[in-house]
Amino acid sequence: MDSEVIAAAIDEARRREAISDRDLGAEVAHYGSVLAKVCDVWALTPTEWFGGGVNPPPLAVIAPDGAPAVLKIQLPGVQDVAAAVLLAAGGDGYVRVLDWDASRGALLTERLGGTLWGVRSDLVGQVRTIVPLLRQAWAVPVAIGRAFESKASGLRGILADLGGRYGEAAPTALELAVGYAEQLAADERAEVVCHGDPHAGNVLRRGDGWALIDPDGFVGERAYDLGVVLRDACLEFADAETGRAGAGVALLRDGCQLLAELGGAAPERVWRWGFVERVTTGLYLHWFGYPDEGDRFLTTAETIARAEA
Repeated sequence: MDSEVIAAAIDEARRREAISDRDLGAEVAHYGSVLAKVCDVWALTPTEWFGGGVNPPPLAVIAPDGAPAVLKIQLPGVQDVAAAVLLAAGGDGYVRVLDWDASRGALLTERLGGTLWGVRSDLVGQVRTIVPLLRQAWAVPVAIGRAFESKASGLRGILADLGGRYGEAAPTALELAVGYAEQLAADERAEVVCHGDPHAGNVLRRGDGWALIDPDGFVGERAYDLGVVLRDACLEFADAETGRAGAGVALLRDGCQLLAELGGAAPERVWRWGFVERVTTGLYLHWFGYPDEGDRFLTTAETIARAEA
């Protein structure tokens, strides 16, 4: 059974490589070469691989003491910052680390429960759960995170690189996102170690509470993380817009105000980060081989941009 799970996970990694426009060859080859070795060295019993995501799949495993755990393997160096952030957090706001092998890029963490998405699909409910976790996560010392670089400039580069390839159906959104990214880059600040992708799928049940997983761990602004929380809600937005034109935008504006109040950031800055992230996420999903999901983000962004024009 162990070997069957490992073989199936490697097959899934190869499937993800095949549908992506990215070159994942080195990552998938490393995954295939070390997955069984890590399980053997750490005496782990694989039980299943996890769906979702764009990288080689994490594995659900049983540790030698019988505890359920999660094994995530990426190229050496890729998870170094994430591991450092999780270890520094010590379980406050974040999942707990059980073992870490930098030479193999192998990270073992406690296994948590279901995602916040499965419990709260509404933006307000997600905001009230995620922001307190982010406040704990932001307590990680800035020295632990990846050194500050302009995130806004990086997103501006994504818009330039992928916008022409995948954004033809959202021209107004692309133009607005470029302007927002340039405005954000002009006075971006190094405030905290950002999670980087705190959507509801990266918030998992821990006992009676919740914990964040998979931090990017770069130094940036609180408003950036808050903007990512605002970035989703595509389905809720579409439902609201179907009922009344403009209702979806109003829903997001209200959510933005709540995020800013709870997270201690300027509302308009949260709004701009959220919009730029919405557009770049749509482009990235196309690049990763998920065009339907990508279109959902870009369609929402185009509706917002036209309403804002």
